[in-house]
Order: sequence, then structure tokens, then C-alpha cells
Amino acid sequence: MRLQAILNAIVRDPQLHAKLINTLARMEYVGARKMFKSRRAEFLDVEGLQHALEETGHALRLKRFALRLAEDKDTVRTFSDEHTLAGDLGEAWLQGVDAAAEEALADLDEPHKTEVNYLLSSVAIELKADVFYPAYEAALQSVGAPISVANIQKDEIKHLAEMKKRLEEIQPEWKERLVQVQTKEEALFECWLDALEEHASQQVDN
Repeated sequence: MRLQAILNAIVRDPQLHAKLINTLARMEYVGARKMFKSRRAEFLDVEGLQHALEETGHALRLKRFALRLAEDKDTVRTFSDEHTLAGDLGEAWLQGVDAAAEEALADLDEPHKTEVNYLLSSVAIELKADVFYPAYEAALQSVGAPISVANIQKDEIKHLAEMKKRLEEIQPEWKERLVQVQTKEEALFECWLDALEEHASQQVDN
């Protein structure tokens, strides 16, 4: 599997690995930021607040992992593209999923449109997280890394179930619309993987 091979290569280089973790922290942060910006007060319940809190917690945990592994802490100090591994493309994936959801929901009226966009884009992202984090955990275990993302993975599985349940309640056609979103999501994710693969191959060549 391409994803697994890329991750297996990256985790063997501490500095490259630290930048990847910093990218993941940036993406979790962007996800939490989008929740607070997009959700209207009348739709926000305790589960929504818990979700945002957990995503923020993931960002902090991953940031601390990055600092722990980095040989030079300054190289992962911020979430800039320079301090991450293809961080701009990683964020572009998230923003692109959001845009794809908006396009797939163009016929819906407000106020539900914003909420369904949040839920639909979240499901698309959580589905990919359900693929990414197990592969990453396997890579970590293969090198005996002193960190784990197993608890983050459990949270993402829970979030996915919550988003699906809410979509069933307010948007019966969500599965058909999700297919449209995933087509764009896959293309954007592959672009990010291309960049990660290039970084990994350059490191091997050096």
C-alpha cells in the first residue's frame, strides 16, 4: 500500500518524521478552527463542543510529539510550510474537501446548508483518518517509536459515528452527496501523498 510505504520511510528519519507530525498537528488545528468558524449556535450541542475540544487536544498532543522527536526544535516551531512536511498541501486537502462539500450541497437552503456542509466534510475527512491513523500507528510500531496515535484514532472513529448519525437525521441523501465530495477529496489527498513521497525519496537519496 502506497500510504504505508511512505509512512514507513518517513518514520525512519527523526527530523523528517517530526515535520510530518507537525503537519498532522496543523491539520487537526485547522479542523478545530473550521468547526468554530462554521457551526451556528443553534446547531451546536455538547457533542459538538466535545468534538472541537478533542481536535484541539489532538493538535496539542501531536505538536508536543513533534517537539519531542525533532533534533532541532526550531524546525517545528510554527505551522508554516517551512516547519511542516508539505503542510500547505495538507491544509489544501482540508480546504478542498470543504469546498467540495459546498459544491455538493449547492441546492440546499440556509440555515441547514452550513451545518450539513460541516457534517459532510467531516465525514469525508474522518473516513480518510480511519485509513491514515492505523497505517501511521503501524509505521510507529515498526520502528519502536516512543509515541502512539492509537487514542487519536479512537476519537476519530467516535467522531465519524457521531457525524453519520447526525447526517441521517437532517440530510437523508447524504451518502449520495458524500460520493461527490470523496472524488475531490481523493485527488487532493493524492497530491499531498505525492509531496510526502518526494520528501521521503530525497531523504533516502541523501
